[in-house]
Amino acid sequence: MAPWIVATQWASRLILILLFGLSVWSIRIMIERSRVFKGLSKLPAGLAEARKLIAGRDWKGLQKWVEASATDSEIFAGTLRAAVQTGSKNSEQIDRAVKSYLTTERTRLEAGLTVLATLGSNAPFIGLFGTVLGIIQAFGVLGNQTSNTAGVMTSISEALVATAVGLFVAIPAVVAYNTFTRRLRLVLTECESLRDFYISRIDG
Repeated sequence: MAPWIVATQWASRLILILLFGLSVWSIRIMIERSRVFKGLSKLPAGLAEARKLIAGRDWKGLQKWVEASATDSEIFAGTLRAAVQTGSKNSEQIDRAVKSYLTTERTRLEAGLTVLATLGSNAPFIGLFGTVLGIIQAFGVLGNQTSNTAGVMTSISEALVATAVGLFVAIPAVVAYNTFTRRLRLVLTECESLRDFYISRIDG
């Protein structure tokens, strides 16, 4: 067998190994992000109480609510905490404080999403590259051993497996990325609404 045929065999196998590794990486990120976003899927019950305190301009009660919500990773309580801790009635100052907090939280919540987007966009092309190598290998076998139909069919089937694996990696990554991005957008929109509601009452 020609050396270049052997080289394409090894290259196509390495691509399958690479895709397997990328699939494990993708699944690991999806599981980790699912745990992070699980607590953000529903608005906390205490948020309704916070809105009532803001609507009634009960700033002492809101201060107590913020102090009682000691979980810094809870983004809704953190939004109000950032606003209240300014100790100011200046809407611009409050807005800057909350924006700074939400920027930090966005960075934390977006961790790994870029990887999912990249895998979703590029995994099919990696699989396609493996398919091209497999087809080259099949033609090489066909040219060297015209009677070896089984060898040709095996090379073509291995080539198609690379495409299938590429899609297997890409599709869940795209679905997960879109799901997490949508959740993040809804959460940040709710936080911004909470900030604006607070400013409208303290500035009114």
